[in-house]
Amino acid sequence: MKIELIPVIEVSNYDEDLEMPSGSYLEFPDKWERYNISANVKAGFSESFRAYFKSSFFYRITEISDADLLKIIHREIEIQQTEENRGIDDLACSMDGGYILKINDVDTYFPQCCGRLKHITEWEDLVSDEGNSCFYTGHPSPKIEIQEDTIIFDFLHSMPQESYAYPVLEDQIEVDKESLKTAVDNAKKELQYFSQQLIRINKKENLNIPEIDKIFIYGIDD
Repeated sequence: MKIELIPVIEVSNYDEDLEMPSGSYLEFPDKWERYNISANVKAGFSESFRAYFKSSFFYRITEISDADLLKIIHREIEIQQTEENRGIDDLACSMDGGYILKINDVDTYFPQCCGRLKHITEWEDLVSDEGNSCFYTGHPSPKIEIQEDTIIFDFLHSMPQESYAYPVLEDQIEVDKESLKTAVDNAKKELQYFSQQLIRINKKENLNIPEIDKIFIYGIDD
């Protein structure tokens, strides 16, 4: 069984001057892909800023250029401002997104509402020797059953009982625990690369954001 865990961040742009496609991204992926690319460019992103898969808002962190990541950082600064907190010293939240579980080259489980990069810790706990089955990576999250060598993701009995924004193909999937552990380790290597990229941009652009990598990956809002 080939298992990958793909770290992605979620970025969406809308532009009222562009005609938004009718129908869902599942029905008309090509139309939505063209719209997303055009909206991204109008928002200041490069034409090479492309989603992980067609018509989605997920972007693999290792495929984001420095210029586009700088744009995302500035957007995070703006998003995280409140009436009380107006400066970079008050940045606290991990970036939206999470992890795509890919099994035998098929994207199987996607980040859901409120998913964030910081949820790598949930995946770490899942494959740890203790095997923590209290798994939350946004809502809904699958019910987990941990057996000796396998982990079962039960999407039919999710908590809470909500529809998955990116549909799952099966009610239940079973994965090899050691293979998933390797996938988690590889995802953490991608996070380390992303961390170095954030630090490099922070220094180059004189953003002066304290611990920029820890904030945007792991957050300090808990």
